[in-house]
Amino acid sequence: MNFEEINILGNIINDSWGTGSTNYYEREEENMYGSGMTRLGPAQPSSVATKVSLHGENMTVTSLAIINLGSIGSQHKEITKVENELDQHINKYISKIKKEFKMKENAGRALKCKQIKDSEKTDVEMINHYAANRRAYVRRSVVYEVS
Repeated sequence: MNFEEINILGNIINDSWGTGSTNYYEREEENMYGSGMTRLGPAQPSSVATKVSLHGENMTVTSLAIINLGSIGSQHKEITKVENELDQHINKYISKIKKEFKMKENAGRALKCKQIKDSEKTDVEMINHYAANRRAYVRRSVVYEVS
């Protein structure tokens, strides 16, 4: 990727001002809370947020959810369930980035994102170990090589 394309990609993934990092609905009629707008779609009040960072030719996509783990016996099942959900958010976010990058007013070509093998990482951070509902942050990160 050349400097101009990296700059375009950086502008697309930038959500530091004027855009939001919470995930969105595909269709407005699914959004029962009203609509705000982000660059990548209508915003939703959500407990899931997705962030992207660039490091040279690598792009890290991190999605974070706040969940109730419940009893100790069901925690593993809940974590697996939210990992699958976060993977869906990450894949949807990648496809939106690719779509916007390909637009004529941006790069005008397809963005290639190749997932780096064994780059998925899940972090679970308990908010309160002693509460009955056992809330936790679950972060899912995937690293892609972009070209």
